Amino acid sequence: MKKKGNRIEILGPYLRFYSGVPKEKRAKRGVSILVKKRYKRYIMTWEAVNENIKLHMNLFGKKLCTLGIYAISDNENAVVKEDFFGKLNEVIVEIENSQEILIAGDFNSRTGEKINDLVVGPFGEEVINDNGSKLIDICEQNSLKILNAYFKHKRIHQYTRH
Repeated sequence: MKKKGNRIEILGPYLRFYSGVPKEKRAKRGVSILVKKRYKRYIMTWEAVNENIKLHMNLFGKKLCTLGIYAISDNENAVVKEDFFGKLNEVIVEIENSQEILIAGDFNSRTGEKINDLVVGPFGEEVINDNGSKLIDICEQNSLKILNAYFKHKRIHQYTRH
């Protein structure tokens, strides 16, 4: 999503929480999370973290923190990548243990496929890129799973572009 700044707006039956680059920069990064208006009462807080979003909800008695993430390119220089993934890890660590965490977005990652693994499932791509390795490390450190590789997909649905 290429919007500048961060705010909430109404889009039909949804609330759209979005976060993008600062107003003085070229619009090139950002994310949004849509929540049906009827769930507005469950939203506790939301926060823009760089061009990403952290949304806290108390949904049916369960605390849920949703992170909307758009990762930097796998081709970015190593210092910028370390900074991005380090910040992501800090945000995850800050979330209380009493909350469920849902991380959704585009990580520009290829995480491979593994059988009987706690993080990566058996139905991913065969290759792993640098962003994928960093994402796997963060998930291992925080006891998280990369769920898209746990479910079998048609080959055509496994890639966003090739």
